[in-house]
Amino acid sequence: MDSVRQTSGVTVRAILGYVRTTGGPEAVSRTLALAGAAESPETYEDTRRWWSWEFKIRLFESAAIVLDDPDVGRKIGLGIIEHAVGTPLILALSLIGGPTHLLRVVAKANTRFSSCAEMTAVRVRRGSATLRYQVHPQFKPSRHDCLYTVGLLTQVPVGFGMPAAVITHDECQVRGASACVYELRWRQPGRFWSRGDNEAGAHVRGAMADQLTQLQHTVAELVSARSPDRVLATIADRAGFAVNAHSFLLVAQTAEDQPRQVHGFGLTQAEFDRLTADGGRVAPGEDRLIADIVSPTRHYGYLVAFSFKDAFLETEQPLLDAYANLAAVTLDALTAFEAAAERQRTAESLLSLARALTHARAPADVARVTTEAVHAVLHADKAAMLLLEEAGGLHMAAHLGWDQKAHKRLEGLVLKAEQSPLAFEYRRSHPGATRIYDRASEDPMIRRLMSQAGMDLMAVVGLALPDRLYGVLVAGFVGPEGAARSEQFVTRMAGIADQAATVLRTCELLDETWRLAHVDPLTGLPNRRAFMAQLTEAVRRQPGALLFIDLDGFKDVNDSLGHAAGDELLAVVAARLRGCNRAADPVARFGGDEFVILAQSVNDETGLKQLTERVLDAFAEPVTMAGTTVTVRLSVDGTLYAAGERSEDVLNRADGAMYRVKRARRLLAADSYRNAP
Repeated sequence: MDSVRQTSGVTVRAILGYVRTTGGPEAVSRTLALAGAAESPETYEDTRRWWSWEFKIRLFESAAIVLDDPDVGRKIGLGIIEHAVGTPLILALSLIGGPTHLLRVVAKANTRFSSCAEMTAVRVRRGSATLRYQVHPQFKPSRHDCLYTVGLLTQVPVGFGMPAAVITHDECQVRGASACVYELRWRQPGRFWSRGDNEAGAHVRGAMADQLTQLQHTVAELVSARSPDRVLATIADRAGFAVNAHSFLLVAQTAEDQPRQVHGFGLTQAEFDRLTADGGRVAPGEDRLIADIVSPTRHYGYLVAFSFKDAFLETEQPLLDAYANLAAVTLDALTAFEAAAERQRTAESLLSLARALTHARAPADVARVTTEAVHAVLHADKAAMLLLEEAGGLHMAAHLGWDQKAHKRLEGLVLKAEQSPLAFEYRRSHPGATRIYDRASEDPMIRRLMSQAGMDLMAVVGLALPDRLYGVLVAGFVGPEGAARSEQFVTRMAGIADQAATVLRTCELLDETWRLAHVDPLTGLPNRRAFMAQLTEAVRRQPGALLFIDLDGFKDVNDSLGHAAGDELLAVVAARLRGCNRAADPVARFGGDEFVILAQSVNDETGLKQLTERVLDAFAEPVTMAGTTVTVRLSVDGTLYAAGERSEDVLNRADGAMYRVKRARRLLAADSYRNAP
């Protein structure tokens, strides 16, 4: 356990990462040896660990000697994002909003790297800031640390997709000043700036993908765990990486007749003993985040992440809560598994469900796999999963055990709240609790469904996480024997539903990540990246045409009516353009007020001209927004392409053709103005 908490493992990893990239593995070994490192090289890659100030300075000095570079500290700071900052910190910092907001909370951000110095914001403005950095009296200021700080500060705007900051550093503690003063200046982006296509955006997207992958791996490992010990140890380890804390504690009791289990890292033995003594709960404090491991049916314990006072970012509590929820869901499922351990066939079915769910990539896959599991694991005569629609109804996503006649009827079934009030109680209370209905139910829809399906007893459980209801899972039993089976097996139903809900959340996150990367959020059209992939594939297969469209005077709409009206106009333009082409041919928003149409069925100039005329005709009628009529003027032209051309060449030709039309229109307007009486 760590007793020294002065320098974050982020900095140590950054130093060694730069040395490895510059000089190779041998340079890393030499650097560690010169610094007096006593542990294996892998230990220094763990960003959860904290080290002493003296060890950090020795590493800087050793790296400068090994690489023969007195400026190594600054270069390490420049490479901080590439070499050290992990997935959770990238995501947390990216959500702050921009360098100005980050620098205003720089004191809190600095605690993620060091407890040996204070950094405060003297002045922060748009595009500039003055920061004061003072090493505490008990530590000797170092030139390498100062250069590292300079390099790191240059990367603040880079983390938000902007050019690096320019640093002026005239007052330096190493040279006798009371503190280091850094003047930062950076180029602030324009109004329509987006960081989505640059290197920083790639870091954020990569961090999101890493987070999803880690979550999937965690789910896969948890559902295959055979003991509560392993579940809790896995959660403690994974949550420790997910939340940047200097120490971490998990305390849980999986059953009333079982002893408490305690896992953690980064705590001294004295701290560990004090926090876990007498079975008490860790008290809240400004230096810790606490998340309860609680499911709809059981409170297991809690997770605690420790850092320095007021050092956590707002985005980290929900992440810790997510791992606590995952632990609770998994422990619920494991409890159900252990209760059925005497039946080998049932145990194998539960494990098969878990494996199948880890490979599910869409709600339909989750519904099919889960419904099959309910049918097998619960020995139910009939099983079904209904998923919640955006409009509020429940639609049948999968079913098993019904006859052919009922099969056709169930395919299009959508259940509305007014039809079955009881089925919609899950929105209001205890969605994870299994409810049992028989033919005497007070709900007429449930009575009719059970009668038509020949069921004597029906069990229903919500597919829910603490913050979201996804739908309901249904198991039906026939006859007295079926009712007896339900009493024996239906307690496992909540565990199955919890697993399904967890994977549905994963599918939702994956789908959202895909949409962020491929769909324009304003118009719902494919974005530039998605369209270029479509164009490349289309050009490879067969000839066709590409039409380029630009809105004339769009800036005037924004300036006169406001950006909300501009956004509404873009959405209307997208809708009208969709009606100009075949459904199979994509329309995309290429950027700003530019759109493109890929016409794969057009292969001659006549067809291209007709498509152009259809586009212009679509905007013959003006657009009315908030009582104001706007005439939409377009510059439209395009090009034919042959199979096998380069997509970039096709795009450039279409773009050039459109701009020739735009230029000609401007010249005509200018001549008309000059010749006007």
